[in-house]
Amino acid sequence: MVWVTFFLMACSKPDWSDTQGKGVFLKDTNGQWTVINIWAQWCDPCREEIPELNALASAGSIRVLGYDFDNSQGEALVNKAKKLGIEFPVITESPLVLLEAKTPQVLPATMIVNPDGKLIEILYGPQTLDSLKKKVQALKDKVGANG
Repeated sequence: MVWVTFFLMACSKPDWSDTQGKGVFLKDTNGQWTVINIWAQWCDPCREEIPELNALASAGSIRVLGYDFDNSQGEALVNKAKKLGIEFPVITESPLVLLEAKTPQVLPATMIVNPDGKLIEILYGPQTLDSLKKKVQALKDKVGANG
């Protein structure tokens, strides 16, 4: 069974690429929930929450991805992420189409995705390490109670 899973993943096209050119799959095979943060360099609240997102990514229990609202590419995107101190992977393609979400009117926007790749909730405005951990846990508990 492990070989079949590995083979299927090897044959699957990634949903996105990150700034390092690595493929990123929406469905996480480790059963992790994913937080996708949509940020912009000109957005003060976005810049303020980056250390919180870095801490969440470092904790390791929730996968964190970022996406530049302005859709910068190549070196421009790498330089923006570096200047902002982003330590988590930044994807180069918009997550909105795949997740069937509308373009956010407020930034930052933080999308919470379950391990099956389904968008569960979008949070608007700056988040903290604690608020994100609590929100994801509450969503996990809700799924557990209903499923």
